[in-house]
Amino acid sequence: DAAILPRIVALGDLDEDEIAFAEAATGELAEAALALPETFSTLERRLTLAELISKWAATIAPEQGAPLIANPPEAAMALADTLARLMDDMITRQVPWDNLDKLVPEDLDEYWKQSLDFLKFMHPRWRAILAEQNAIEQAERRDKLIEAEAKRLAGSDAPVIAAGSTGSMPATAKLLATIAKLPHGALVLPGLDMDLDDASWALIAGNADDKSHDGAPAAGHAQFAMHGLLDALAIRRDAVRQLVPPQPHGRELLVSEALRPAVTTEHWQARAKSEDFDAAAGNALKSVAMIEAANAEEEALALAVALREAIETKNKTAALVTPDRALARRVAAALARWQVKVDDSGGDSLADTPAGVFARLAAETALGGLERVTLLALLKHPLLRLGAAAGAHAVAIATLERALLRGPRPRPGSDGLAHALSTFRADRDQLHRSDPRWLIADDEFDVAAELIARLGAALAPLERLKHGSHPLAELAKCHSAVISGLGRDAKGDVAAFADNDGTSLARAFEELTESPSAAGLGVAKNDYAELFHASIADRVVRRPETPDVRVSILGRLEARLLTFDRIVLGGLNEGTWPGETRNDPWLSRPMRRDLGLDPPERYIGLSAHDFAQAMGAPEIGRAS
Repeated sequence: DAAILPRIVALGDLDEDEIAFAEAATGELAEAALALPETFSTLERRLTLAELISKWAATIAPEQGAPLIANPPEAAMALADTLARLMDDMITRQVPWDNLDKLVPEDLDEYWKQSLDFLKFMHPRWRAILAEQNAIEQAERRDKLIEAEAKRLAGSDAPVIAAGSTGSMPATAKLLATIAKLPHGALVLPGLDMDLDDASWALIAGNADDKSHDGAPAAGHAQFAMHGLLDALAIRRDAVRQLVPPQPHGRELLVSEALRPAVTTEHWQARAKSEDFDAAAGNALKSVAMIEAANAEEEALALAVALREAIETKNKTAALVTPDRALARRVAAALARWQVKVDDSGGDSLADTPAGVFARLAAETALGGLERVTLLALLKHPLLRLGAAAGAHAVAIATLERALLRGPRPRPGSDGLAHALSTFRADRDQLHRSDPRWLIADDEFDVAAELIARLGAALAPLERLKHGSHPLAELAKCHSAVISGLGRDAKGDVAAFADNDGTSLARAFEELTESPSAAGLGVAKNDYAELFHASIADRVVRRPETPDVRVSILGRLEARLLTFDRIVLGGLNEGTWPGETRNDPWLSRPMRRDLGLDPPERYIGLSAHDFAQAMGAPEIGRAS
């Protein structure tokens, strides 16, 4: 038995303390690791980049044609996300920004010329901001920590095992190369295809001399990352040892053939005519079932039935693997109707949680003049309290809906709503006796009037703001006060800031109100609700862990790390799994190629690798 537990570290999640205090760390490495600057928070980075984008948009003269960038703040925020991905990609791929100067503007369309001008305008200013704040990019900091770990391990004589990485990042590939050269180092490669013929394997990397095909690398192939890693390590595929024999189902050959490079699919006919192929394919598909659903609801129900069927057998485990969070929620809801407990490893966007929806409704109601549909959705939201217990205002809300919200629209604002109610109450006797609104009692009018008063007081911080532009931090502070007023019960507890989603929402408001960039970013009242939604959409709220369950819902990455008796693959549709190819709004494909960046199809290859890995389970169900 081991006397000392191994040190387990996730690649890309290294910490400077781990390097500094590891027993093999030298003083120089420890000092370098601890001296790394801190990074910008994700929100601060997004807001700063959005501000740079907005400044650039303002410089585009009308005579230059259609503006390169949309002007609303939420559009600038969306573009900031794509810009951040490009910046991270260039850091990860170790492409210097100076290489932008090597692109020839005369060869580009006018749109790409403007985009290139912006990148040259933005980068020095962004680097100046980082220097001023003594900060560093998150991707750059990660790579430096990985580099420091590689240097630390270079002189190690201890056993080191790197498992499960495809080495898709250059920094990670260098770390894996260091581990491979250690006296007691080992690499465990995930899902290396040993069945593909050598000629087809060579074409994955591309071949400029191949006249029969275009010679381009097969970036969308499942083995593209593995091929690149073996090349970086200078290791031939046939030199890799298999740790365990293939599973009895022998599905590896079938998956290899199904995913072979497109330029070599003429080999399918020869493979199909081989003597052993039919028997091998039949054995591989014996425990594979495929479901073609007519719609999303049918797909979710079929997946839920497959998962429930699996656990009818004692101690049998099952998992749904899908990148589609909407599908995961529908499957979880179907299983809940059968009282089947599920451990969902994924999370939901904060904007889609009850607290996030409540926050958006509050902003839209206050800043939109209490538009009827939005107002009703807010009043009927389960997090609404207005100084009372949950559901205490049901009679008042029903009265408002009957009296005011199903007829002519009242004047905008809470004052208009109060005026409409008093006018209706005074004119009630003029209604025809067949009109059900004539039956509204005086005590019902009283509770409705009290509800409007409480609602007006709660919405006041946002509703009473003057027209024009306000700092984002100020708007967020007012918004937080509105939610507190709407969600506070008789005991003083704010329901909207409770639970996991409420805690995440409170943290988002705290970051917005304390952000220097948010304090300097002016936003019109009418734009705030959309901008707030965009600012919290990237925050993921994890669900509480459910112990002692035999059914799990996993994303593609988590599924690589766990084993189940039955795996059900959901969302196998173009645009979901694999996801849509996301083109770069800042650089065209030729520009990315000239810079040495990966094509967008690289992510299709990673999705295909995840699919191939998942096909190794004893039982497979597929739905699309």
